[in-house]
Amino acid sequence: MISGRTPSITHYALLLAAIALVTLASFGLYTWYKVDQLRDEIQESGREAARQELSGTLEHVLTQAAEQASRFARWEEVRQQLGTPHYYAYWKNHRMHQAGILTDRILDAGIYDHQGMTLPGSDSDHLPGRLELPPPATRAVRGDTEPFLMVIEPIPAPDATQPPPGFVGLKSRFLDALREGRVYRHVDPESIRFDLGERNAIPARELLQHAQFDLRPNPMADQVEDLLSGAVVNLGAILGVITLVLFSTLAYLIVRPLRDISGHVDRLRESAGSLVLKRVGGLLPVAETEKIRESLNSYQARLQDVHSSLEAKNREFWRIAHHDALTGVRNRRAFDECWDTLPRLAARHSYPVCFALFDINHFKAINDSYGHQTGDAVLQSVARSIDEVLRDGEHLFRIGGDEFAAILLNFDESGAQRLGERCQERIRATDFTQYGVREPIKISIGLAVAPGNDAPAMQALQWQADVAMYKAKRPGSSPVVLFTPELEKDTQSLYSNWINNAVYEATTRGTGIRMAYQPVVALNEHHRSYVEALLRIEHQGEVIGPADIFPVVEARRLEVDLDRAVLTRILGDLRASLIPPGVGISINLSGPTIVNAALIQWLEVFVPFLQDRPIILEVTETALITEIGLATENLQRLRQQGFLVALDDFGSGYSSIRYLASMPVDTVKFDITLIRSLDVPDQHHILEGLVQMIRDVGYTTVAEGIETAEQLSRVRALKFDFAQGYHLGHPAPVSQGLPRVLQAHAGISRM
Repeated sequence: MISGRTPSITHYALLLAAIALVTLASFGLYTWYKVDQLRDEIQESGREAARQELSGTLEHVLTQAAEQASRFARWEEVRQQLGTPHYYAYWKNHRMHQAGILTDRILDAGIYDHQGMTLPGSDSDHLPGRLELPPPATRAVRGDTEPFLMVIEPIPAPDATQPPPGFVGLKSRFLDALREGRVYRHVDPESIRFDLGERNAIPARELLQHAQFDLRPNPMADQVEDLLSGAVVNLGAILGVITLVLFSTLAYLIVRPLRDISGHVDRLRESAGSLVLKRVGGLLPVAETEKIRESLNSYQARLQDVHSSLEAKNREFWRIAHHDALTGVRNRRAFDECWDTLPRLAARHSYPVCFALFDINHFKAINDSYGHQTGDAVLQSVARSIDEVLRDGEHLFRIGGDEFAAILLNFDESGAQRLGERCQERIRATDFTQYGVREPIKISIGLAVAPGNDAPAMQALQWQADVAMYKAKRPGSSPVVLFTPELEKDTQSLYSNWINNAVYEATTRGTGIRMAYQPVVALNEHHRSYVEALLRIEHQGEVIGPADIFPVVEARRLEVDLDRAVLTRILGDLRASLIPPGVGISINLSGPTIVNAALIQWLEVFVPFLQDRPIILEVTETALITEIGLATENLQRLRQQGFLVALDDFGSGYSSIRYLASMPVDTVKFDITLIRSLDVPDQHHILEGLVQMIRDVGYTTVAEGIETAEQLSRVRALKFDFAQGYHLGHPAPVSQGLPRVLQAHAGISRM
């Protein structure tokens, strides 16, 4: 007989409820601790990235200051002042700052003789009267509101074996250049400041140690924190509800079946025959849950249909949107299409073509002084005034914030000059006071003319008009400037340099383009290694790398032209059998090229080479996000022709797994920043799960930036399909032999 002190099922239910509550509380506290720990790690990682970001910009600013001092020291007039110092005071006050050698950020400059004494007549409060010899390196000195850079540079002697005849000293502001020198991802540029402590001057190389700044808000980190916190709260609420309901449901889910079993045992004792126990509980399919699943599937299918319909309509609207919403004139896309068709149109005739570039002087100051609403009104009025001067059938394009352009057919140099003057007259006659603007609005106009049947001259029109416009913006110049060869020589030192010229020549004419090929090594027997084509430009014995090439290309909007030149060069290597059959090749394409309507036609010449090798088109995730509809359409057509598509630099920005589900991608290349995160244990697990998920979907994976054997071992453990980096092979020209480069790593997959 069972003792009355034996606990009942109710007591066990209460015990289980108490255990569940304690477990829930412990789990909640632990999870909250991990969330807080993750938040601290993200904050520390962001601060370290911000410091690296600020270090690069500071290095660039110091380099610019050194270059400024070097140019000033090499100025012939500086050497003349050393020889005849009697006029130094007059020269310094009336000539030095007006010659265009010193920038606006130079607070003061001075000349010293070989003994470090300033030349007679200098009464500067900013520079010392005598220098220490030898002169100290570049220093940051304390100012009233901000520190300044003090740069001392020796004046070159005519004979390199002789000591310098003197020195120049420059004191310049650098904080604004540091704040405006680049687009910061991590640092809030307005918060950048320096605390020199009790010291009046420190070496410039120590500035980073005294830098103080605030971080930009990190939406992704906040979102992750909110997501995890919300998940913890939601999970706690769910488990709490389950715990509260547990006791009441136990009576129905457990007690009742147990009583049925107990009754069945009693009946077995009383009955000599066998009895069948009917089903008394357990897991049963729920019709309502199945119905909800079917309803959700049906709803998801209908939602996908609606999404596809909206995507098609968005693509249609995008194609017909060729006008700027603010000014009503044609927009940048319309300009690009017009420019692409211009050579074919002008080649049919012999009349000249004029490219006119219009820029509103000091428009940023107008926006800052009167507000964006007034600035928008000024933009509209200027666009309307210029458009009224153009002939019927000619269009004005807004190609930038306050920059407009016009392509004029059958316009010679005299006609272009008259057009610019009429535009100036119309602007002067426009009443801008109606918008509250008190000062006159002025524009600078750059003009360039070329014969319609001269294709190279046509390609140079934009650059020439740009040079002419910058000449028009210079003090003392006419507001309407027509490009001439003499103007190019006169403005070369101000506007361009050898890198700009080399990149422009390579982009527009293909001059100096050299391709380097880096192996992408297969890590298993299921794939074959291939090479990635990387751009280099050779100019007068110097090799220009991507860090110098792409800023020029982006500033001049030459991405499409550069991609075409690179494709032409790679095609030449393929036709010359410099890339042997069987060796696959990966080609990088920019965002503007991916959405260009002529991309399919440009790549048709590569189709025959697909028979004996894979050709992969690499696109960065940001290029896919911009105009994703047209990008998807072009990439789908290319995949139908046999090309493969790789999503490059995955994880370098605000990426989303959603794009992998919707975009036509075959390969995912993990950015070097993700590969380096393998050194952090917590991030290692996140990356491992991400790689596994992407591989399960069917994509091949590439690990970029492999620089050590340890990194190679880790990505192999994560089952990456390919690896790429300096540890596996540096980019090399085809002259070094691509088969040997790949054979050197042929055993990687069998290790």
